[in-house]
Amino acid sequence: MRRWLCILLIWPVALWAQDQAVTRIVSGQEVQQAIIERLASAGEVAAPNVMAEKQFYACDAPLEVEQAFGGWRSVTVRCPSPVEWSIALRAQVQGAAPHVPEARESYVTQAVFLRRPLRSGDRIQPDDLELRPIDPLSVSSVYIAIEDVAGRVLSQSLTPRVPVSPRHLQRDWAINADDIVTLQIVNGGIEIESPGIALEPGQIGDNIRLRNLSSGSEVTGRISAERKVHVISKMAR
Repeated sequence: MRRWLCILLIWPVALWAQDQAVTRIVSGQEVQQAIIERLASAGEVAAPNVMAEKQFYACDAPLEVEQAFGGWRSVTVRCPSPVEWSIALRAQVQGAAPHVPEARESYVTQAVFLRRPLRSGDRIQPDDLELRPIDPLSVSSVYIAIEDVAGRVLSQSLTPRVPVSPRHLQRDWAINADDIVTLQIVNGGIEIESPGIALEPGQIGDNIRLRNLSSGSEVTGRISAERKVHVISKMAR
């Protein structure tokens, strides 16, 4: 009898510990990504002004993003557990034409799931993944091909209960630190190309620091394509 009593006492504690393992502090980067994905599924283009390094509150579930005040100009970002909280933010919907996916790929009925719980920072292996049926979801909110997830690194802990989405993974940079890139420099109306080295990572549209390998000077540039950067200014020494 004593043995069964011990097992009954330990079992709920073990379940509690497993739930705690997937709790993370939501970052500004995760909030940005959640807003961008949600508005994309609604045919809108967003540019939320949230500092990527900002820390919000604890959460152990995917973030939920909904309209605020009857439109997408402002949104409410909500976490349902372990303690429900929500924040209201300006989504800054831009005037770009909405992206409307083709009907045949608008919604999916299966998605990529983990086979076992993994922690933030783990690199996902092909054997960790499987396809499972889901309720119809926007194709922009989940991954539908195992090869798109295998090899990526988790940005937060994740359980097999939730389909893998872009906000669960570390960014797939267009340029990594120490990459050799092409610097596009406009001087007197003439465009010059020069080799450079990235001093920090970035995605297309990001401003990053680089070093011009021809002159040795440090510059700031905007990533225009993979391995291509439009130089904005020269850094003061």
